[in-house]
Amino acid sequence: MSCAAALAACAAARRDSAPLSITLPDLSAALEDRFPRGGAPADPVSGALFSRINRDRAAHGLAPVLWDEAAAALARRTTRRQIAERTNGHFLLDGLPPYARLSGGGDFGMGRENAAAFMSEAGRLHEPAEALALRAQAEMMKETPPKDSHRRTILDPEATHVGIGWAEQGGELRLAAEFTARGYERLRVRRGGRAASIEVDGEARPGALLRYATVAREAVPTPISRREANGRESYSYPAPRLMILPEGSRERGVGIRTVHRLSLGPGAAFFFSYDFDAPGLWTFVLYFQRRGPGTPEAGASISVRVTGRRAGP
Repeated sequence: MSCAAALAACAAARRDSAPLSITLPDLSAALEDRFPRGGAPADPVSGALFSRINRDRAAHGLAPVLWDEAAAALARRTTRRQIAERTNGHFLLDGLPPYARLSGGGDFGMGRENAAAFMSEAGRLHEPAEALALRAQAEMMKETPPKDSHRRTILDPEATHVGIGWAEQGGELRLAAEFTARGYERLRVRRGGRAASIEVDGEARPGALLRYATVAREAVPTPISRREANGRESYSYPAPRLMILPEGSRERGVGIRTVHRLSLGPGAAFFFSYDFDAPGLWTFVLYFQRRGPGTPEAGASISVRVTGRRAGP
């Protein structure tokens, strides 16, 4: 074994023997996300694409999406890193899925990402960035089932916001549109009473209630190769392993373990806590329902990366 390999093995052993801890998002202070109602793109490329997205939604009888500056800031950072790493699509070399990146930045909307890349071996692109962004949108709108994931993201009736970011350097351009669905007016995530626990509280949008939350766990993301990052053409949220229902409710999840730990306060307020018992990328999806009959819809997503191992046997 080389010296470098030995050092890496020792470092991995230290991480594995460490107690559980939350390493994403940064919860040294509580993170709070509120339903954005204002704002607009600051650059003409994002502005043109934002307008086109809402025109395409209007043409299909859908409400416009609002501007999500937190998601746009994430998209700008992501696209700059893609050019630096020479990656494209939905993944960077750190292996984090898009929903974990979004949540890690304090944006807890239920996310769906559209991404596009343009590259020229000539060292420069022959069309301006705005034209390329609008071309990507037009191509996505031409998609037909079953290969129409980008079009379905644009025309998602539950989407409430979008944030757009792009980066250009030499003969390369990367573009990302982060669509989010928010069923809440306010959502706050903070550390719980233990090192590896969280507390979540918030308030649903007017006329809605939080019906339940699901919990999923997948392996802690690890760095991936450029080939693997560029080869991952799609992604999806992980399958849930647990459902959190309101206290006192007689409902139970079908085919999934159920706990009744969700507290519903006055009006549309809600609260729950969770103690992590294993390392992994844990993702909570919150489902909201308008008062009266109807189906609950996903309206928030919180991803928490937990590393180390549980103490004891």
